[in-house]
Amino acid sequence: MSTDDQTTDDQITGETTGETTGDRHLDDTSAEQSITEDAPTGGDETTEEELTADNAAEEDMLKTLDPGDAPA
Repeated sequence: MSTDDQTTDDQITGETTGETTGDRHLDDTSAEQSITEDAPTGGDETTEEELTADNAAEEDMLKTLDPGDAPA
């Protein structure tokens, strides 16, 4: 294995003294935060229409997700 190969392997596994994974530091949470902030939180206008149950258990679960249905 050449020195270049070892450096690449160490960066991928985080075995260097800088604790990096590729170009990102393991203690850098900014990348994780931006992914979380960009994630959809509740679907869009068509989500409710797309939810269908295949069996009774799924139908019961979908009822619990309905905000207009009062809990039993």
